[in-house]
Amino acid sequence: MSRSSSFARPVLRGGIASAVPLLASLAITACSNSPPPRPPGLPPTPGSVTRENPGGDAADPERAALERLLTEPWGRRQDPFETLDVPLADWRSWRRIRIWSHPTRATFRYGDEHHAALTVLYTRTSGPSDPDSCLDEFWAKHAPLADGYGVRLGEAQLIRTTQEIDGEVRPLVFKVLQGSIASVFASDEYAGAIAAYESWPGTCLVSALAVKASRHPELARRVRDRWIDEGAPKLRWIPSLHEAPRPDAR
Repeated sequence: MSRSSSFARPVLRGGIASAVPLLASLAITACSNSPPPRPPGLPPTPGSVTRENPGGDAADPERAALERLLTEPWGRRQDPFETLDVPLADWRSWRRIRIWSHPTRATFRYGDEHHAALTVLYTRTSGPSDPDSCLDEFWAKHAPLADGYGVRLGEAQLIRTTQEIDGEVRPLVFKVLQGSIASVFASDEYAGAIAAYESWPGTCLVSALAVKASRHPELARRVRDRWIDEGAPKLRWIPSLHEAPRPDAR
């Protein structure tokens, strides 16, 4: 069979779904205990950078966290079923979490303040399983959910490219998004993208990223674009997997 390479607590709070419909359940920004900030312009002290607060004691922890996503090297985390290698910049600072109302193959959160979130879905399909068809199926199912959460999406841009896995070139399709969410709890902007991969026949593999862009929109877009260029194409099934796994989610 052909196979493809390519967001904790039980109830989540955070506004990360603005750009990507599936992440709409993270709708309230979480509060965290932050260390006293350093003078403006200085990076955080290394000891203050944690998985809960990747911006550390920087005067602007949101900027510092996004800058780490833009400059730190790529690493890999796996889904709970140990079948997928998921590329993440500053990979040690991401926490694997659940979205209880929307089970996923894997979901990761960057910081307790939800500076970014990434999710992967793997599902069976009764229709075509090429990346364009899988992206259309994902959008038709999840875009209405976003509207129900007060998410407002801007115009989307479609990008068609490829990924190379073990010397095999495969199609890869992105929907690039800008979005916002406004509620009694939070008002935030996000930059996001959805990637659809060639996967096992009869299945769809989709990954979605949202990056908080309320205070630093240009920086957030650069983080998203780095994922499109460098991270998303590295998503792949583990090499030892020789047949389609069950489409389990949690």
